[in-house]
Amino acid sequence: MTDIRELLLSRIRDVTDYPEPGVVFKDITPLLADPAAFSALTEALAEIATRQGATKVVGLEARGF
Repeated sequence: MTDIRELLLSRIRDVTDYPEPGVVFKDITPLLADPAAFSALTEALAEIATRQGATKVVGLEARGF
């Protein structure tokens, strides 16, 4: 799990003072652009969800509000 954690953290970029001073924005674009990292992320999330007994996954979006 440590290797996956290190891989994922290495693909998340900190953007300081965005969108306002004092905020650290976590940019996951590099993670989404890396097929190996994105695959590791989805597999890890699926494993956690299965262990917790999840039977469904809901994806919410909020574009345009």
